[in-house]
Amino acid sequence: MFKKVTILALLSGLAIICISYMKAALELEDAEQAFYSQWWRLTYDDQPPLYTWLQILVNKVFGVTKFSFSFLRALLFSGTIGSLYFFGKQYLKNKEQAALAVILLALVPVFIDFTFRRLSHTSLLCLSVVLTFIFIQRLITNKSTFNYVLLGLVISLGILTKYNYFLMLGALFLAIPFNSSLKKIILNKRILGTIALIVILIFPHFYDLFSSSYFVDELHKSVVVKTNTDNKNTIPVISSFLAFFKSIIILILPIFLFFGFLFWKKNAIVNIVESSWLKHVFIAQILVLLVVFVSMNTVKVHARWLLPLFIPYIVLLLSLVKIKGLNKYVNYGFIFFLFIIFAQTIRTPIEKVFKIPSSVHYSFNEISEDLNTNFKNKQWVLPDVTYAGNIRFLNPGREVLSLDDFTLPKSKEKKGQRVVVKINSDSLKSIEVKEVHRIDDFGKEKENLSFYLD
Repeated sequence: MFKKVTILALLSGLAIICISYMKAALELEDAEQAFYSQWWRLTYDDQPPLYTWLQILVNKVFGVTKFSFSFLRALLFSGTIGSLYFFGKQYLKNKEQAALAVILLALVPVFIDFTFRRLSHTSLLCLSVVLTFIFIQRLITNKSTFNYVLLGLVISLGILTKYNYFLMLGALFLAIPFNSSLKKIILNKRILGTIALIVILIFPHFYDLFSSSYFVDELHKSVVVKTNTDNKNTIPVISSFLAFFKSIIILILPIFLFFGFLFWKKNAIVNIVESSWLKHVFIAQILVLLVVFVSMNTVKVHARWLLPLFIPYIVLLLSLVKIKGLNKYVNYGFIFFLFIIFAQTIRTPIEKVFKIPSSVHYSFNEISEDLNTNFKNKQWVLPDVTYAGNIRFLNPGREVLSLDDFTLPKSKEKKGQRVVVKINSDSLKSIEVKEVHRIDDFGKEKENLSFYLD
């Protein structure tokens, strides 16, 4: 079983890297990293800094290249596959079931599509959450100082990856009073060292974030936009419930159809097991998410936000079901996963052949050439991080700024020495300038770009 999982992990990683070279431009997340990895910061836009720190380290080894961005994503994707298999073996005590847990990821659309092709912070969060569950399981059987240190490190990793991680921590804390195994972990005096380590590691980022009211305001605005919490045309509570369960259905429907098929064919039966810590945390996770989304009046919940929080519960699901002919389904599933990898790999060239619109098929060379030809000695300021990241990718030797980078230190701006690019006729905040150049109908959205001296 380990061999099959290793093959899937390696081929997935290789495919992710190969796919990046089939695109004329960087994906949104890779462009963001191309931009933000220009600097070491404690705060980057509306995300914690860990992923960008890792990207900076990778860039120092491989340069600002497609390989650098795709390699890190490939490493995290493959690491998640391997970690889930390890957790499955820990919890289920069955290698075949653990392998099936990995294979079932191919039935999670947002994982095998979005995470496979582009997601950055979410990929790292998937790995962080699975690792957290691994070390909790280790602590249940071995409460050594070393394991408590590892738990502190991985929790810090999760917090510094994506703020969604707090939703998982909330579920863990809520489940503690109802599970003796979790209680014993918390009541051990070594947990104080874990807490101290977490505080030390996350303090610099949160001190930097909360020391600026401007950063906090921008972060709040970002959350409002992403969750659509300011939408007035909603029904309180009900709209949040519907948004949540719609995303859950999108996330897990293929898996439930698979198990429905097994029960219909009478190849699966319900496995009655004792209540476990994982079951308690799962119930707590549902409650935490509902309370948070309802209290925030959230009416837009993307499945990719929930993905990292629910990946470990594939293992729980398999513990509740006995499958007849398990090895057969593992073998068929292995072939299916390989097919999905192949399909994802040829998807980009097929899109090109059939002229299916996609922003990654439009190169930023035209903008880069214009900037180098007409404004080589100016500081370049692009409309957003997608533009700025792609331009920086094409010009790795120079600094590129973005108008929507609210964490940019003011000292970086060179007033009077800048060329500012804006989209269409959108106003530039506090910049009184005159158009000196333009590019019309650029990219998939046919945007008109205006160049101004500032």
